[in-house]
Amino acid sequence: MSEMRHSEIIYEEGWRETAPAVQEETPVDEAAPSTNAAVEKAPDSKPLLITIQLALCLIAALVLFLLKAMDSEGYYSFIDYYHDELQKPVVSQEVFSAADVSKLFAEHHIEIQATPDETARSED
Repeated sequence: MSEMRHSEIIYEEGWRETAPAVQEETPVDEAAPSTNAAVEKAPDSKPLLITIQLALCLIAALVLFLLKAMDSEGYYSFIDYYHDELQKPVVSQEVFSAADVSKLFAEHHIEIQATPDETARSED
């Protein structure tokens, strides 16, 4: 019986006496906040916010549709304003000018060399 089977679990004698005792109840420090206390949740306002946003978008779309249907000058001025705003950059040129890209590569000089097959293609 020196052969051990993988499907069997063998316990040593007296393993229950040597196992550490599990403490059932932990004393609660009165100064510490109770973990069992019910945490009050803030009212969930996300569905209300989505509903308000949807209503505002629908109202704006309806107004624009009515202005276009009436062939109003207000519709065309809004469309011109909208296209002008679309052409503006999101980040100003000052941010790009202030960024010093040379500092990124100052410490680590990178040299790019073409492989022989790339140079052969460029000569063709």
